[in-house]
Amino acid sequence: MIQETMTPRERVEAAIKLEPYDRVPVAPLMDVMFPSRHKGMTVAHGLSHWREGFQAIVDIFEKVGGWDAMILPGYSLALTPSVGSGVTVSLGSGRYRFPGQDSAVAVDSQPQYEERELLTVEDYDEIIKLGWSGFAEKNRERFTPFSPEAIISWTERQTAHYIKEKQTWDTKGIPSLCGAIVESPLMFFSTKRSLISFTMDLHRVPDKVQVAMDIVVDEFIAEAIAATRLTAIPGVMLVLERGGGFYYPLKIFERFEFPYMKKMVEAFAAEGLLTVMHFDQDWTVNLPYLKELPKKMCVCELDSTTDIFKAKELLKDHMCIMGDVPASLTSIGTPEEVEAYCKKLIDVVGKDTGFILSSGCTVPADAKFENFKAMIDTAKNHLPIR
Repeated sequence: MIQETMTPRERVEAAIKLEPYDRVPVAPLMDVMFPSRHKGMTVAHGLSHWREGFQAIVDIFEKVGGWDAMILPGYSLALTPSVGSGVTVSLGSGRYRFPGQDSAVAVDSQPQYEERELLTVEDYDEIIKLGWSGFAEKNRERFTPFSPEAIISWTERQTAHYIKEKQTWDTKGIPSLCGAIVESPLMFFSTKRSLISFTMDLHRVPDKVQVAMDIVVDEFIAEAIAATRLTAIPGVMLVLERGGGFYYPLKIFERFEFPYMKKMVEAFAAEGLLTVMHFDQDWTVNLPYLKELPKKMCVCELDSTTDIFKAKELLKDHMCIMGDVPASLTSIGTPEEVEAYCKKLIDVVGKDTGFILSSGCTVPADAKFENFKAMIDTAKNHLPIR
């Protein structure tokens, strides 16, 4: 094992600030599904029983000898106690079929995503007029059966859980990186309208879409900043997927994604907040634009579809890169294959500084424990080739 001279917090901060570290830090994106299965619980049980589900994450941490940071402190949500934030979550949960709640989904399966239209094209006009919070409150009964009091009580419980998760890691000397989670306006409207309908909107009513984005982005920024104040974690996860090159040409990205991404990241940086940009799908062609974002205030988190080696080449003097051990590798690969890939990442992407070894998106529910442990162990035992 490498002789360590830094604490986990110091090691992660060095990576983010592009400063030398004693070894590459490792920080998997960990939700409750893999730990629940490993502890002999169903996914449904882990999702619906917060104490047991979160403890399963902690138990995995202890069993592998620990890692250096939590990207999110657990699997609760950090929300401001408002009807608007609760309705936003209701819109999201309405797109999922959860094990234990839907008979079509096996109790040990992952939640199943259902792509459908929750907002209409006519809703853009009302959102432009009322703002997102005003629209959400006015249309609450359309999207959720719960009363304003029930929504606020639920959001308060979620944030209390989030804070408890963060405090648990604090006692272990493990930093949590994100005190709030927020989508870009494009990601938000795409998932609430559905990908097909939203894409048609971009061509049929592009000006209306842009005005609606102009309206909601400031609210999203304010809500995310407020949530970080509640959780006392100076960082935001910005969820990005559908604005990248996998889905759209650069002319769409340049008008409907990048200006809002840039505005959000700059607003967070002005408040002293780190932005972990969660890039799902392939963003390789979009990588050069990231050099316009605040230096050393962002993490480029990749899910194994973007070319992480190209990202290192382009961004090595600008921002930290995180990733990107593929879900397929931890699920059906061998420990030796995981170790070999992690060594390559450490040697190339982790050379000098600016890299956090991580899972490509979340650790999958069917990951093999020995493969997951191989990822953690490789970070602790392999120095980059000089």
